[in-house]
Parts: sequence; structure tokens; C-alpha cells
Amino acid sequence: LHVKDAKESDSGVYICIAENSVGSAEAVASVEIQSLANPPHLIIEPYDLEALQGATIELPCMGDGDPPPQVKWKKDGRTIISTDRFRIAVSGSLHISNVTILDTGRYECSITNEFGRATGQGLLIVKKPDEVSPGEKFVRLAFAEAFKEVDTAINQTVALLFSPDANTSRSYGDKFRVFRFPNEPARELARAAEVYERTLINIRRHIDNGHVVTADKTDFNYTQVLSTEHLELIASLSGCMMHRQRPNCTDMCFHGKYRTVDGTCNNLHNPTWGASLTGFRRILSPVYENELSMPVGWTKGRLYNGFPLPSARLVSSKMIATEVISADSKITHMVMQWGQFLDHDLDHAIPSVSSESWDGVDCKKTCDFAAPCYPIEVPTDDVRVNNRRCLDFVRSSAICGSGQTSVLFGQIQPREQINQLTSFLDGSQVYGYIKQFAADLRNLTADEGKLRIGLHFPEQKPLLPFASPTDGIDCRREIGESNVNCFTAGDIRVNEQVGLLAMHTIWFREHNRIAETLRLYNPHWDGETLYQESRKIVGAEMQHITYSHWLPLILGEEGVRMLGEYRGYNPQVNPSIANEFATAALRFGHSLINPILHRYDANYKEIPQGHLPLHRAFFTPWRLVYEGGVDPLMRGLFVTPAKLKKPLENLNMDLTEKLFHSAHAVALDLAAINIQRSRDHAIPTYNEYRKFCNLTVAVTFDDFRNEISNEQVRAHLKDIYGHPSNVDIWVGGILEDQVEGGKVGPLFRCLLIEQFQRLRDGDRFWYENPSIFKSEQLVQIRQSSLSRVLCDNGDNITEISENAFVLSHLQDGMKSCEKIPEMDLRFWMDCSGCKPRPHNDGELTRRRRSLVTNESSVQDEKFHEQDDVNWVDMNEERIEGLETTIESFQKTLKQMRRKLKKLEASCQVTGRPQKLHGHCTDWTGIRRLNNEVWREDACTECECKHREVHCVREKCPEIEKCVDGATPSKSPKDCCSTCPARVTSSSSKAPDIFTTSAPVV
Repeated sequence: LHVKDAKESDSGVYICIAENSVGSAEAVASVEIQSLANPPHLIIEPYDLEALQGATIELPCMGDGDPPPQVKWKKDGRTIISTDRFRIAVSGSLHISNVTILDTGRYECSITNEFGRATGQGLLIVKKPDEVSPGEKFVRLAFAEAFKEVDTAINQTVALLFSPDANTSRSYGDKFRVFRFPNEPARELARAAEVYERTLINIRRHIDNGHVVTADKTDFNYTQVLSTEHLELIASLSGCMMHRQRPNCTDMCFHGKYRTVDGTCNNLHNPTWGASLTGFRRILSPVYENELSMPVGWTKGRLYNGFPLPSARLVSSKMIATEVISADSKITHMVMQWGQFLDHDLDHAIPSVSSESWDGVDCKKTCDFAAPCYPIEVPTDDVRVNNRRCLDFVRSSAICGSGQTSVLFGQIQPREQINQLTSFLDGSQVYGYIKQFAADLRNLTADEGKLRIGLHFPEQKPLLPFASPTDGIDCRREIGESNVNCFTAGDIRVNEQVGLLAMHTIWFREHNRIAETLRLYNPHWDGETLYQESRKIVGAEMQHITYSHWLPLILGEEGVRMLGEYRGYNPQVNPSIANEFATAALRFGHSLINPILHRYDANYKEIPQGHLPLHRAFFTPWRLVYEGGVDPLMRGLFVTPAKLKKPLENLNMDLTEKLFHSAHAVALDLAAINIQRSRDHAIPTYNEYRKFCNLTVAVTFDDFRNEISNEQVRAHLKDIYGHPSNVDIWVGGILEDQVEGGKVGPLFRCLLIEQFQRLRDGDRFWYENPSIFKSEQLVQIRQSSLSRVLCDNGDNITEISENAFVLSHLQDGMKSCEKIPEMDLRFWMDCSGCKPRPHNDGELTRRRRSLVTNESSVQDEKFHEQDDVNWVDMNEERIEGLETTIESFQKTLKQMRRKLKKLEASCQVTGRPQKLHGHCTDWTGIRRLNNEVWREDACTECECKHREVHCVREKCPEIEKCVDGATPSKSPKDCCSTCPARVTSSSSKAPDIFTTSAPVV
């Protein structure tokens, strides 16, 4: 017996049976397949470092392993404990502030997990200022200034956004910044580039010796002033080298079958293509004002093609915003919602790690261009904003090795922004984009491969888990608004608007539904296999829905033909998201957004709380708890028409005049943000991309007439921009006439096709790749649809149109969910470890016989055949009984093995804080013990049951009247009103099922 590609599920008792006509013999062996140990190894090792007394330094260390290793630091053999001066970063690096001569010594970084240990050492030498060469002292001084400036700005920003005091008075604009603020791994990456770049600017400032010279002039050559050793010193001090490490893709048992969470190792020759926390790809070279890092418009008064660049706010208010809304005659509002959900799977440009300039000025309080502040100027005649000269705007962070930091790597590279997410269509908005984040979203208490759940009310499916209190995020704009905490999911923007939150909830439920079903069919699979297989199926569903159901409505029939058929995986295709796609083309969906989110009950009538104005839907996760759950929102999305984009009806004014509006702050403008972001990212103009897409390069504004047919629109463009080559890419693209059967113009169709072809052809795990799914499994995946997913994961969605993106009257109307095709997960039943049961199908003998012709031989054969029948029947009875016993024995062994592994894991001394089993986090962020019972208010009693919060609310009786006409009343401690005397007519009080429409605290 040969077992190919053995795995843990192949473990068990194996019986070899040999038999012939005389008898049988058997041998039994127990086989245990152990997973490949992945001992820790250092990706980045500490190195020798010299520092000036009083400086702040970083000793790098980064490891990898499975399970993730724990990091410890020692100095001269003694363990280092974190203090105000010593801090161990998430990456593993050791930060030491205000170093002294006593800090000189040999530092050892050790990483350990249950499979082994790895160490690396570096010698730190702290020198007094008079011991350092003038050149090195000069570099270190500039670095110390940069380090202090950047870290001070970051720390003040973190304090402003996440301090408890800030939670009580946040505007929606603050929340917008909070939910997009990079987490620590992304922050470390962006911070390194800022420190490096700021160090170079400080060096130049010192060299200029007081002369007024712009720090961004291109005639300054750092290589003429700084040696290679100096540049490497700055790189090591700032941490700017760490992002250049190559991923380890040697574990083909995993990488051959499953995606990594961070997108690495998809392309085995270029393992960082499409990975998270990498730079965007470019279709055309960026256009910076200084060809390196300064955005166009940075130098005020500068002319472009003879004209000044118009304010982004001016363009928005004069050309983009509309009060008039027309309904689309074909597509539903779900097209918009899927577009946003899809975008949050593909890209998120990391914003600046600071909302203050490096000189300490709050970007909300200045209208000056001082990095990273890049405010949007407000015209003097603006109809809404009349008390401020600008709207605050902060630049995106840059990747190390681009912009001014590119001098380190031997060639000048323009500034490039960072994509925080994986580029692949892989469900990262459900599962996360780095290992630790993905692990935090999983339910590792039970070995079932599921994602963690949050509140679970009777007659409803679970909600997403709440964000951890340590995240410091509060979704309340006002302290009295709601006690419901923010939810958490794979993308940090999950709470941005309640329709998006509902979609996140649907897909996290879909993962758990699939994992639970696969576990029924494959009880021998462990939690890791269930998780990976379920994640694989969910990603395939999303790919199929996007390319088969959603994208044809966007591109039109001709666009689908241009996209072409799938022809197999091409490792030469880079699937990374293009900056133009993320910053401009995919933002076409903003033109489809209605100013109202409709909400319907099971009878398709407006719910008691009413439809929801869009500007009231931002950062209000409590509405999902109090106001009917996900179903009303989903019904509203698939029965309501999307907004129709017309030449003079582009973005509704809730997006341009009320975005994240609060009583105490100026609302933001989404159209102006889109324009300013494309300038920040140095996206070339609309005319440049017309050339790329084989459209006419405009010399006059009338040359736009084939794509922008409305003469009034072209006239407005001329008045505002002055020259055709000044028009911003997003503005030109959004103003184009839509192609036949699609929802974008020719330019955006061209850019969308360029990217979606790459996402399909450059993804080794694309669902149609023959090596990813069996043919019968692929047939089932092609049965999937968003309508089916909504039926399976809504709380009580029982009827729906077959295509949720198309208005029902254009199809066969609404159908019962029973008639919507569904995937059959039985085709994922793993039979590799199964033994076929014997079947009595007429073949009574197993041995081969020779063909005989004489009669005596025939008679003899008949005699032996009857003898064989009796013998086989007896043996089959024995085997059946033996197989039953063995199956029971195998199941017992597997259960004992799982228990043993859990026991071993709990006994490992790894120094890691252990999570308490079964605990819950309630919606106020308070951790509750398993089986703990508490009262949320006088009427509501909740209990923590194995990581789930169950609540029961008392239902108060209706009191018709009291004796002697007394008025019913209640004390603060009581749930229900009572009469001073007995009630003459009332119903008895009884506990009621907790519903999301009840005003629960």
C-alpha cells in the first residue's frame, strides 16, 4: 500500500488482508502521520550598531514559524523586561530610547515555539559625541531630529484619536480617520519611510546652512554629500530595509494547496506580487511636481499648460454634486454595495501615520501645505463652507525605496503608496490580510474551523464579534447615542456604513455555514483543514459572483468580450492592484449611490424605524442590533433601483455636502477627496490615459465629444480647467457617457478590464484553474450566487430574485429561496481515508478462473463455485463486523489524539498569555466570564455561554387602567410600570425573546 501526499487525516489502523481459496491471513498496523514541524527561523537578524549617547535606536529582529514564535531579548545574558526605555515591537525589534554608555553590550534576540528555537545577536556600542566622526555625527543628528519629529507627531495623533477623552467628542470625520488609521505592522512600515525621508530633508536643511532652499528641489543630489555607508546607516536606524525581505515559500505542502493570508507565495517566482503591505503597481509613470514626491498643486500659483490647477472642492461643487436623483431602470442598489465590498477586498492605501505636520501642527488647523498635510482649498464663493478656507486632507503613506528614500537603493524611484490589503480577490475583507489579524478573527477555542461570533439573539443568526476594548475604538459620536461597540472583521472599514456592515455579517456567516457543513461530511478533518477549505470555497464564490454576475453589468457586453475567457494561470502576469484602478477607476461606484438606504420587513413594507438617510448610516453599527438586523437592509438593496448616472447627475449631495457630518464640524466632500487623492498619488491626467486606452488625445475640449457628449459639461470643464490636459483622471472618467449595457465610460472600462484580467490570469488560486478544484466541485461553485448566499445567511430571507443585481421585474420576479440554485457540498467529501463497504451486486467470487470447455471441468467449477459462495459469505460477515469495530476504534483514537494535542498545548510553557476559555465581550466592551449573568438594564438579563452572549428581555404588559384611576408608574429599578394597587385588567408579565428592534442598552 502506497499513500501519496500523506496527511494527518490518513492516520489510523490499517489492516492488510490476504486471502485465497484455502484461507486468509491478516496483519494490523497503526499509522500516525505527524504534521511537518515548522521550527522558528529568523527572517531579519540583529546586527552590530553604534549609537550616540542620548539617541533612540532600533535593533531589528523578525522571525517566522508555525505556530508564530514568541520573541525575547537578552543583554549580556540577562532577560530584558519592557519599560519606558525598552520596547519590543510587534515585529520583534527592540527599541531603546535615550541610550547611555551603560547600554553598551551584546544583545540577543531569541524566538521560540513548540518545535524549536532560533537566536541572533548584535553588538551595541554607545559613544560619546566627541568619539564620533564629524560625518557620522552629522547624520546621527539629522536622524535624531527626524525620529523625534515623526514619533512625536504619530504619538500625538494616536492620543488624539484613541484616548478615552477623544471618544466622547468625536466627529464623523474623526471616525473616518480612526477606522482607516493603520495598525501597528502597517504603521511601522510607513513610519520607517517617513523617518528616512525626514532624515534626508534634515540633512539638506543643515547643509543649506540657513539658506532658504526648498527641501524638494530636484537639483540636490544626496549621493554627492552622503557616502554609501551613511545611507546604509540611515536605513538601518530607520528600519527602512525590513520591507525588502523575501518570503519563504518552501512549504509546498501548504503553498501548493492554500493561499497565505498575506498574499505572499501566490506567484512562486515573484512571491510578493499581490501581497499585502506592498507598493501599488503603476500603469503609467506618476507625475509629481518635482518628479519625486511632491504632488501637483503643491507650489501655489504655479501654472499648468498656462492655467492654475483648480481646487478639488471647486470642481466637485460646480461639476459633480447633484440634488436631482434618477432611478436606474435595470440594476439594483446591491450593485453599489457589492462594489464597495469588493473594493475593500482589493485595496486600501495606508494613510499617513500622523495627522499632524512634522513640525507639530494639526492638519485640521492649518491650510498650509506641510507634509503630510495637503488641505483642499475652499473657493471664496462656496455655498456651504463659508467659515473655513480649506478642508483638511492628509497624504497617503509611502513605501520604503520610493520617493526620497529611493536614494538608498541605487536609483531614484518616485514616491509610491502602500496597499495594506492583498491584491487578490480572496476574501481578505472577511479573513484579514496578515497572520496575527487573521488568527484574532478565528474561533480557536473549538477545533471546528469557524470564525469568532458576537451577539447571538434567538431567531437570528450570530452577529460579528465586537472590536476588542484594547483597540481603543468607540463607534459613538455622542456619549449618549448608544452603548453598542464597534464590530470587527477582516477589513478595518467594516463599520463605515451600515449597509457595508450587513454585507460583512452575511459573509462571515457564510464561512461558518460552510465550515459546519464540511465538518458533517468530513468528521475526520481538523479545525485548520476546515478553516482553509471553507476559506477557499468562500473566495471562489466571491470570484464567481464578481466575474459572472456583477462585472458584466458594469462593463457591458462589449466589455465582457474585451475581458476575454479564462485561459489558465500565467505566472508572468503581475496581479498587483494598479494605483490608477484603486484611486480612480473603481471609484466609479460612487455615482451609483442613492441618498437613502431603504429597509423592508418580510412583507416588503418599510420597517417601523423607517428608511435611513445615507448621512445617518455612517458609523452606526448599533442600528444592526436595534433596528431589525441585516435582513431589512439586504431587502432594500436588492429591490431598490440604483441611482442612475446622467451627465448632470453624478454624485448625490449626501456624499459631497453631508459626508460624516456632525453638528460641530465641517462635513467632508467625497468627490473632492477623490480628486485630491489622485493628485496626492501623482496619477497622470485624463488625457494621458485616453492615449493609453486608444482614445483621441484631446487638443481642445470639443475633442472629448465622443466620450463626453453633453456640450454643457464640456463647457464647464473648459471654464474650470482651462486646458484639456489639466483635467483630473477621476473627473474625466466619471463624466463620460456610459457604454452600452454598462455603468462606466470607455476610459474606466479600459482600466477596469486591465486590472480584472490581471486579477484572474495572475492568480495561481483562481477558482477556474483546473488544479484548484475538482471538476465536479467547480460545477457546484458555478451554482453559487449572491441571492443564494443571502437566502442561506439572512435571518429570515425567504424569497428573492435569482440575480440580486438586476431588478426583479426584468427577471422572473421574486422566487422562493427553495428555487434558487445552491452548491452541493457533498462533493467536498474526502474519501481518501474511506474503505468501500462490500456490496452484493451478483459477483460472488473474487478469484479469477480459467476458461474451461469440457463438461467435467464445468461440473467441477460449479461445485467449487458453491463452496466459494459459502466461504465468501462467511468471510464477508467477519469483515463487516471487523470493519465496524475498527471504525469505532479509529474514531476513539482520533478523539483521544485531539484531546492529547490540546493538553500538550496547554502545558507548553511559552511565556504567552493564555486566553481564557469561553469568555465573551459584551457590546460595551466589557469582558464577561463564561456562565456569568448580568443585567444590561432593568428589563434585560444576559448570560455568557461559551463565547456567545445570550440575552432575554422581559415583556411588559399593557395596563388598561388602574383602580381608582391611579396613573401607572415605575421606579428606576423596575422594568415595567405598575399600579399603586392591584390592576383590574392586564396580562401577566413574562420574559420575551430579545429582538433587535427593542431599545436595548
